[in-house]
Amino acid sequence: LQRAAMYEPVPADGSVPSTPEASTHVQRSHDEEGRQDMCCKGRFKTLAKMPTSIAFISGNEFCERFSYYGFRAILVIYFSRFLSWDDNQSNIMFNLFNMFNYLMSAFGGALADSPIGKYPIIVWFSVIYAAGNIVMAFTAIPGVTGTPPESWGCIIGLMLVALGTGGIKPCVSAFGGDQLDQSDKKLMRTYFALYYFIINAGSISMLITPMLRARVACFGQSECYPLAFGLPAVLMVIAILLFVAGRPRYHMVKPTRNVVVDTFKAVYLAIKLRYLRWRAGTEGGPSWLDYAAKDYGHEFVADIKVLKRLLIVFLPTPLFWTLYDQQGSRWTLQAEKMKMFSIGALGEFQPDMMQSCNTVLLLLMIPTFQKIIYPFFARIGLPATPLRRMGVGMILCAFAFIMSGFVQIAVDSKPSIPEAVMGTSMIRFINAYNSSVILNGTALSTMSLPVGIITEYTLIDSGPFATEVFSGALKTDVAFAAASTVLYSVYAVVTTNGVLGTVVLQDDYTAYAENGNSGYFQLFNSNPNASASIIGDGGDFSLQAGPLAGTGFTGDSLLSGPQDLTINVDGVAKATSSLSVVGGAQYTAVIAGDKLFVHQDTAGNEVTVLWQVPQYVVVTMGEILFSITGYEFAYTEAPDSMKAVMQACWLLTTAFGSAIIIVITAIFQFESDATALFVFGTMLVVVFVLFLIVTRGYKCREKREEEEADVAGTDMDTDPLLSRRSEVSLGSPASAASASSSV
Repeated sequence: LQRAAMYEPVPADGSVPSTPEASTHVQRSHDEEGRQDMCCKGRFKTLAKMPTSIAFISGNEFCERFSYYGFRAILVIYFSRFLSWDDNQSNIMFNLFNMFNYLMSAFGGALADSPIGKYPIIVWFSVIYAAGNIVMAFTAIPGVTGTPPESWGCIIGLMLVALGTGGIKPCVSAFGGDQLDQSDKKLMRTYFALYYFIINAGSISMLITPMLRARVACFGQSECYPLAFGLPAVLMVIAILLFVAGRPRYHMVKPTRNVVVDTFKAVYLAIKLRYLRWRAGTEGGPSWLDYAAKDYGHEFVADIKVLKRLLIVFLPTPLFWTLYDQQGSRWTLQAEKMKMFSIGALGEFQPDMMQSCNTVLLLLMIPTFQKIIYPFFARIGLPATPLRRMGVGMILCAFAFIMSGFVQIAVDSKPSIPEAVMGTSMIRFINAYNSSVILNGTALSTMSLPVGIITEYTLIDSGPFATEVFSGALKTDVAFAAASTVLYSVYAVVTTNGVLGTVVLQDDYTAYAENGNSGYFQLFNSNPNASASIIGDGGDFSLQAGPLAGTGFTGDSLLSGPQDLTINVDGVAKATSSLSVVGGAQYTAVIAGDKLFVHQDTAGNEVTVLWQVPQYVVVTMGEILFSITGYEFAYTEAPDSMKAVMQACWLLTTAFGSAIIIVITAIFQFESDATALFVFGTMLVVVFVLFLIVTRGYKCREKREEEEADVAGTDMDTDPLLSRRSEVSLGSPASAASASSSV
């Protein structure tokens, strides 16, 4: 009888049927017609029938993504260089930030699908987002949080940004989808492809903020983090203004109920009633959720069933994000140990710029997939269904990580720092005296060293070591106990008394950074009564050392490439020395009198960062297949009442992916970075098999609706009542009234 009510003949006066189902149906029809009229009047011809409101949403999304990716690109470098955190700590904090971004999307999605609506939520959380950017820029000014800088300012800024970006993430894409005709599947697919294109156009900032960080000096520092964080803050303010400016053109879809709260209530009620039925020994219905239908309606319970099916499909997907998001951490740290290259007037390519490779490839590949690849597979009888695309995307991402593992093996196999095995030590001699010296001892063969010569390391047995150093008639003895596995440098110097002497120092190369875009210099000043320094990179690099009385090293990094180093003694410029700095190499610089002697101690990074390009190509293909499809799948498959909630659930898979990274990094200590990359890649292959199992037999919404329509048609053909009503509805008003009376 309920089905029959849907076929109630239209009254002769043309009034709307009074049944709730019919009334709702007519109201939806009017809404869709109004939306179509709106779309037709405000289309951009070149953007596949998109309404003008999409232009404001797209502009907002571009600026917001420019802000987010520009901010995110420099985080790991900021942690490791400005806050002096180690690689492990930086990796964990980066992924914690990622995780909270996406965890907050559940909060934003829940509020957006409440009576508050999507528009106010986007505006409110955007303001919080901009405040977080401003805090990050301000606290990156040296001295604001103390010297050395403390992390409290960074943590406050990260929390605000995570709250803001997480709050708007599920809302903007769903809000854009609300502007479109929901029945136009092709338009919907085009919108989500455009939306993802805009996201990645904004991520071009991953090239800009690292350049601002590295090439601009500010506040007495060679790197300018306040400017690099300040630009994203400006873009976020522009994003807010653009979004608010489009308000008169937006089609607002305001939920009449709090979907998230009602969902939890309905599930609780269904479980409670099912338990009571089980205690009473009575049989249940087709689904345990049906017990909530009496209180919440069959339609809403059907929506919850769809939500349940989608969540099961999403179960294996977090591991894709576990791998994908390591572009900003593990892959960036890999790039730091590789050889950089020049980009002309812009200087040296920076390790954190490599993430922009993903952006450029996405902008090129998205149209290629939409116009060529997907249509090609459809023509050969292999339509690229959403679940097929997502599965292939997972496999490609796994393959990209296995490729990066082989790249890491090549990076790790470069000539390493000098190393002594247990029971031995290593020693080298440096002549910082004012004339040639001769070494003579039992452990070493006799050798003559001109001024400024730095020998290679020689392996010796640990224990007592002694040798003699001669210069003309002058002689000094070197005697010390060589500790096992320790590296030593013996300097021949002029003492404060003006005679020949020696200084013995331990070398610790493990303390030096292996940055792909800079060389690390340790400076020793052999002048007995004068301070000295070397200045380079246009004044951004300055390394000072006290007189011989304050014996020891000072160290700092200098950008790779041609450099002119000026030697200052007691503040007076004495000479300039030119050299080409090798990225990742480590140097010993010795000032003797007014001369500078430089020795390259390690070979530096020989594997070019361009070897990362193939893995970026493969992971980008995987992202297009998996991520864009996931956005579209989560929106089109979601019930109309749960669009933002479903987008939030999709984004939560990213949060869980970041949580997996944190847990694995904290618990497991991999023998090498290459091992970690291989393990992650293999894990995703295993999860892909699980994905095939859980999605087996899943029917997409379009397929389900076609089958339901076929069933409804069959019911009309076989049910005399429905068949008779159909005939009546097509007849004259008089016959309709007669038939209604007879029924």
